[in-house]
Amino acid sequence: MRRFIPADRKQFSYSTRKGRLGARITIQLLALVLAFSMSLGTGATWAQSSPELRSDHPDKYVVQKGDTLWDIASRFLKDPWRWPLIWQNNPDIENPHLIFPGDLLVVTGLDKIKIVRLKPKVRRSPLDRGVPAIPPNIIQPFLTSPLIIQPGELDDAGYVLQGIADQIVLGKYSKFYARGLDDLEAEGYRLIGIGETMVHPETGELLGVEARHLGDARMLRADEDISKLVVVESNEDIIPGDRLLPTSDSGPLPYFEPRAPDQQIEGWILFSPRGVKEVGRFDVVIVSGGTREGIEPGHVLRAMAYRTDRKDPITGDALVLPDESVGLMMVFRVFEKLSFALIMNATESISIGDKYINP
Repeated sequence: MRRFIPADRKQFSYSTRKGRLGARITIQLLALVLAFSMSLGTGATWAQSSPELRSDHPDKYVVQKGDTLWDIASRFLKDPWRWPLIWQNNPDIENPHLIFPGDLLVVTGLDKIKIVRLKPKVRRSPLDRGVPAIPPNIIQPFLTSPLIIQPGELDDAGYVLQGIADQIVLGKYSKFYARGLDDLEAEGYRLIGIGETMVHPETGELLGVEARHLGDARMLRADEDISKLVVVESNEDIIPGDRLLPTSDSGPLPYFEPRAPDQQIEGWILFSPRGVKEVGRFDVVIVSGGTREGIEPGHVLRAMAYRTDRKDPITGDALVLPDESVGLMMVFRVFEKLSFALIMNATESISIGDKYINP
């Protein structure tokens, strides 16, 4: 994997004719900040440059129900993930994530978007949360319960015994017996299956095990030994031995502020919870890197096509073609060594095994 090497740092010094120490120190500090920014490479420069409006942007747009901030920004900005830079500095938009259906956005300058309330009304937050940053229905199932575990972590969790009528494979509305439930007061449970074990493709380090969300169940009869439940939602087949964890109210969808990571990072797209090899817009993926690497919810990553196993048609030599940008994704949940990200746009199919870098 390529290593990012900081550019050579340059030191600047300046003094006025009058030799005022304060002015010289101020200029030196500014120069050091500039030098530090330059040393971070293209990612930092990208993050600091002013966002640009699209040449074909509309002059105005009325926010519609079902819009997301990313989609709205896509109509105006070349890089829609950078909407906070233009909206947070706009005095007409006091809170950039509290834009509501019916609001009018008007372009008033090269970097100004004005908001007009067409239907003035009392806004109550957080109950009336306005337009979400990204589609909430897609990521909501990934915001509760552990989705990345370590080997053996669920060994003590409750588990499915069998269906009431001796069914082996359970689906929606199936009633079943379960054992080992710790929280007998809980009304809802998440059904979990042990999924893919993920390792770092270069070092071989074990990064975590996927805990697959198979469905949801509701308690019918609680018992210290064998309880009775019913499947109320099913995403996949449920079989004896699958685990149960009490569900908790995830609360309102958190607000994600898209931004570039604070440092240069790179990693790999490891897995799709859908079990496919190619993903596109609004697909969820698991990527290498987590809190240990400084990744946070809201970080935007650029997917880079990583193509190997190619041969030169003339010489027959093995080829590793240059990486090509194929899309953007935004991190929405982070574990120690792995993170979940949502593909926000894709110029072509993104493959499991592709790389990611700073946007």
